Amino acid sequence: MTSLLIWTCAISVVTACACSICGVYLVAKREALISDGLGHAVLPGIIVGFLIFADRNSPWLLIFAAFTGLGMVIFFQLLRRTKLVDVDASLGIVFSAMFSGGVIISSQNLRNIHFHPECIIDGNIAAAALDTLIIGGYDLGPRTFWVMLTVLAILIFFVVLLYKEMNVMSFDELFAKGIHLHPNRIHMIWLGLVSLTTVCAFETAGSILVVALMIAPPAAAYLLSKGMLDFFIWSGLIAVVSALAGVFLGYNLDISPAGPIACCAGISFLSVALFAPKQGLISKIIKRSKQRHLLFKKIFLRAMEQNHSGRLDDSNLLWTRREQDLVVRQCLRERLVIEQNGDYIITKLGLEEATSTNFEFFK
Repeated sequence: MTSLLIWTCAISVVTACACSICGVYLVAKREALISDGLGHAVLPGIIVGFLIFADRNSPWLLIFAAFTGLGMVIFFQLLRRTKLVDVDASLGIVFSAMFSGGVIISSQNLRNIHFHPECIIDGNIAAAALDTLIIGGYDLGPRTFWVMLTVLAILIFFVVLLYKEMNVMSFDELFAKGIHLHPNRIHMIWLGLVSLTTVCAFETAGSILVVALMIAPPAAAYLLSKGMLDFFIWSGLIAVVSALAGVFLGYNLDISPAGPIACCAGISFLSVALFAPKQGLISKIIKRSKQRHLLFKKIFLRAMEQNHSGRLDDSNLLWTRREQDLVVRQCLRERLVIEQNGDYIITKLGLEEATSTNFEFFK
């Protein structure tokens, strides 16, 4: 394994972890599309910063882009509080207007400058590993790795510092206001950090990967978690696995890792959505099937128990022959009924089951 591949994996992992942490609270508050809005809204900041400093490597471009992203968040929150339109419409109005403004500015002032699509859409994680940070003659590795590691440390510090407050704010904003936690201020600070994360990951990961990592791993973790701590752990694990799998897939296919990482994140969510133990679609289908069989069995045994002879009187059961045969076979297997001379008689065990008051089929 080459050092370039190792550093690419390291950059991908820290970027995925930072984005997944941002996505946890966005998904919890049903504001996941803010990540997509930020991916578009930072364009005017980048363009204006380039027009002022004429250096695409200037750190001022990131600062301008961060302020533009924060401005989008402020305008979005102000428009949402008016309650004139719903949340999705508010976000669409603000980020589309800002992105259009960036396109207009670039078309008027940067006509002779070509923006390659990978700068904005795809990113280039593999190339980011070549831009090294040298301090005092020592090569410390890719600059992007240390930038994203710093962002990740800031996010973790903020979450640890305000863990309880963020949880209350995410799930019961009215209660947070009642106990004077100032949820609006905390939420704005958090969205500012999300904007910072998006901007720092923008050049490396591209808008598609940033959005994918902020939505797919937290959305999958939401289906697996019982609490916020589980939410963070599952989100981070899924993001890391997606990042590493995507890097190795891109390496073997000789393509940029951004697309494969986003694809792996999507596959991870699809797998969880289908096979999660409690929230997965297949698990729910199996659970509903079991509940249906239990309910039919309960009704069948109650009907036999209410018949004083303890025999089956199918005139009271408005079922199809197939449904009745399935229930009878199940009861025979569990020895809840027995067959005598072509008739079905409820057993002692069946009577106990029929008169029990447990509600197992609701579990």
